[in-house]
Amino acid sequence: MSYQARFSQWLMQWLGETGASAESCYYLHLVLLGLGLILVVALIDYISRNIILNIVARYAKRSNNPYDDILVEMRVFKHLAHVVPALVAKEGLTFVFQDYNTLISPLQKLVDIYIIVAIIFFVQAFLRAAKTLLLNSEDFKDKPIGSYTQLLNIINYCVGVLFIISNLTDKPLWTLLTAFGALSALVILTFRDTILGLVASIQISGNDIVRIDDWIEVPKYGADGNVSEINLTTIKVKNWDNTVTTIPTYVLINDSFKNWRGMEESEGRRMKRAVNIKISSIKFCTPDMLEQYKKIDLIRDYVVKKESEINDYNTKKNIDKTILANGRNLTNIGIFRKYLSLYIQQHPKVNKQLTMMVRQLPPTDKGLPLEIYCFTLDKQWVDHETIAADIFDHVLATVPSFNLDIFEGPSGKDLQAMVGAG
Repeated sequence: MSYQARFSQWLMQWLGETGASAESCYYLHLVLLGLGLILVVALIDYISRNIILNIVARYAKRSNNPYDDILVEMRVFKHLAHVVPALVAKEGLTFVFQDYNTLISPLQKLVDIYIIVAIIFFVQAFLRAAKTLLLNSEDFKDKPIGSYTQLLNIINYCVGVLFIISNLTDKPLWTLLTAFGALSALVILTFRDTILGLVASIQISGNDIVRIDDWIEVPKYGADGNVSEINLTTIKVKNWDNTVTTIPTYVLINDSFKNWRGMEESEGRRMKRAVNIKISSIKFCTPDMLEQYKKIDLIRDYVVKKESEINDYNTKKNIDKTILANGRNLTNIGIFRKYLSLYIQQHPKVNKQLTMMVRQLPPTDKGLPLEIYCFTLDKQWVDHETIAADIFDHVLATVPSFNLDIFEGPSGKDLQAMVGAG
């Protein structure tokens, strides 16, 4: 005879000795065993959640290892602590209801469901902790960890639900999986975005397309800012105006977008701006103009060298210089273009190792665009714009020194002056 049976028999005898009737003893016996089980389960639950968990929390606090702190913070052990009293309760049900075999199975199934739910929450908490740990790691901080933890959470819930159904129906898990396979088409339709997001997340991570904190532009969705979060189905972008744009993950695979990471990792940020020169102000240089340009330190040696070179060429060829169109000549726009080239070459905040040039763009009805193309050493947005503004402050102020005019559309005052002059 087992110790449970001996204890039950002793309890019945003790109740009989108290003078209770046989029927009363039967029900009192059941009530006392039930209360005893509740007290034991409550005691174990108290020990698990208040004593053991406090010991674990104090150990984690004293430990220099950050991992156990995160596990405690995410309440991983708290969910696991629910399992121990549940296992005790499941075992105790066979003792309490030994004379009610028909009740044991349903009650044990309820306890099993409780255990499964506790394990589901335990796995969920563990995945949250794992996500936090990985995102704090330098090796994984720019990876879409959120996408993978979300996928594992979905699998966790699906497996948990299958176990609950298997427990309630007494059907083997593999039988349920077979039946579930028949519903795969419905599942694909239901979880279309999730599946597309998973595939996109794998491609994004594997090909290193996007990382957390990357500056991206997705004009179709109005996104222009830093990636703040990469999930299984969505990517959150914090725009420069502090709004947040949420876009589907698979969009970055199917549609085009711009990632500025290459610029941020390079040795400079590109400046590509033009000033429009009034075409009517472009002319051949006269001797007086050349003498004026020789007074500009940055361009003096160039003007002297080119003037000597051109004079020698025209003399050797017996060029009639009474007409400026004959032979070779310097132009004010050419000298100004050379001046700008030398200016950006000696600028301390321009990267000399990357492409630098000043070029003419095709003339338009708004003049001749003279474009400066170079890279600033400082890649921060505000600093870059300040450097570009400083350079063009100088450019715009220097234009008149080369007998050139900046093209400006006529304003209302200009039109009034023209009418008044007429």
